[in-house]
Amino acid sequence: MRNSWAVCKREFASYFTTPIGYVVVGIFAAISGLAFSASFLFYAKVSVNPAMYAYSSVPDFEETLLSPFLTFCGTLIVFIGPLVTMRLLAEERNRGTMELLLTQPLRDREIIFGKYLAALGMLVVMMAVVAVHLLIVSWYVQVEGAVLVFGLATVFMMSAAFFSLGLFVSSVTSNQVTAGTLTFGLWFILYIVGSFAEDLPEANPAPEAWGETFRNGVGFVYDIFRGFLHQLPIDFHAKEMAKGIVQPEDIAYYVLFAAFFLFLTFRSLESRKWRA
Repeated sequence: MRNSWAVCKREFASYFTTPIGYVVVGIFAAISGLAFSASFLFYAKVSVNPAMYAYSSVPDFEETLLSPFLTFCGTLIVFIGPLVTMRLLAEERNRGTMELLLTQPLRDREIIFGKYLAALGMLVVMMAVVAVHLLIVSWYVQVEGAVLVFGLATVFMMSAAFFSLGLFVSSVTSNQVTAGTLTFGLWFILYIVGSFAEDLPEANPAPEAWGETFRNGVGFVYDIFRGFLHQLPIDFHAKEMAKGIVQPEDIAYYVLFAAFFLFLTFRSLESRKWRA
C-alpha cells in the first residue's frame, strides 16, 4: 500500500505541474456551473408558474432538476475524463520510462492502483465543484441530506468506473492522443448500443410458424440479449441513483465494471513482461 501511495502522489502531482490538471478542472467547473445556473433558474420559473410550462403543480425538485443535473455532471466527466486517463500509462510507454518503472521494486498491482488512485484524486477535485453546487441547492431548497449524498456517490461511482476503462486503454497504447480517442470511442459505442437497445421491441421476434417450443427458446435468448445491451451504458444506472433510489444491482454494476477493467490492465502489464 505504501508503494501504491507513492505512485499515486507522484502521478497526482504531475497533473498540476502541467496545464492538464488546471484545464480539466477549469473546463468542468465552467460547464457544470453554467448548466447548474441554467437548470436552477428554469426550475425557479417553473415553480412560480407551473401551468405556463405544462405542469399541473410545482414539479418534484429531485426529478426535475437534481437528478438530470447530477447525471449531466457524470456525463461531462466522461467527456473530459480521457484527458485525465490518457497519460496514466501511455505517457510512460511513450517516454520509454515504462521499463524503468517495471524494474523498480514495485508490483504490477501497486503501479495500477497508484495510477488509478491518482485519477480518482482528480475526480475528487471535480466532485468538490459538484459539492459546492449541492450546498447552494440545500441553502435555497429543502432537500434531504441522503439524496445529496447519494447524488455525489452516483457521480463518483459512474466516473470511477469510466476511469478504469481509460486506465486499461492507456495500458495498451503508447500515444496519449490515441488513448484518449479510444477511451471516448469505447464509451460512445456503449452509449449507442444502449440507445439501440431501448428501441428494440419487447415482443418475441420469432415468427409464430416456428413452433411454440422453439419460439420460447428464441424469446428467452432475445430477452437476455436485449437486457444485456440495455444495461451497458455507464450513465443508465445513474438516473435512479441520482434521485436517492439506490438499487444493489446499480452499485454492483459500477463495482464490477471497474474491477473488470482493472483486471484487464493488470493482464496488460503482465503480458509486457512475457513479451520482454
